[in-house]
Amino acid sequence: MTLLTIVQKAAARAGWENIPSSAISNTSTDALSIQQMIAFAQDGGDDAQERAGWVRLDRSATFTGDGTTTLWTLPADWVRFSPGDKAPYSPLVSSKYPLLPLLGPVNTEELNQLKALPASTVRPVWRIVGTSIELWPAISAGEIITFSYYSSYWILASNGTTRKAEWSVDTDTSLIPERLIQKYILWRWMASKGFDYAEAFRDYEMALPRMAAQQMTERTISTSRDWITSGYGFYGTITDNTTPI
Repeated sequence: MTLLTIVQKAAARAGWENIPSSAISNTSTDALSIQQMIAFAQDGGDDAQERAGWVRLDRSATFTGDGTTTLWTLPADWVRFSPGDKAPYSPLVSSKYPLLPLLGPVNTEELNQLKALPASTVRPVWRIVGTSIELWPAISAGEIITFSYYSSYWILASNGTTRKAEWSVDTDTSLIPERLIQKYILWRWMASKGFDYAEAFRDYEMALPRMAAQQMTERTISTSRDWITSGYGFYGTITDNTTPI
């Protein structure tokens, strides 16, 4: 489904008499309303991207240490770590300490205290600084830091490769469920015309968490039972070979 089909289906649900045959470059008498729907399609995708972790927006990146660099520029489309920085384990994994999490995020005061000490930590700590991430002390030459993150580029060009943050042509597709964007467009359009949009808004707000819940997200941690369950029994035969006394 493309931007054009999203607009067309939203227009049909809004009761338009004339369903548009183009969107971005439309010059018909409905051009202003179509541009409004495109703007709502942009807002809908941005809203959904901010409120949930969509699998198709989950990407990975790496930093390779040189022994001196401590400030690394995050990817241009970086929004937040996947899983989040509050997960049980650190979102950053070092090739040098693959089984030990890198402590973070530390705040400015904590990092300044560590830097003031006469000795540095064995493993780096980290924090976000603007559009960069600071790893201190500097990671070793050749040490690779791997992490996953959610991207702000939720639109895919027709070539199937290029990702972007804004619609630009009718053939662009969404990496967020298109049906959700249609629902957003509908309630926003109804609200803009002064219609009763309560039911359309409720439909969107109910659909978003339902669709988001189907995505792969952070693990659920049980606090009510042991991790060993009845499904992990031993099905072999135990033989007693001891000699009775």
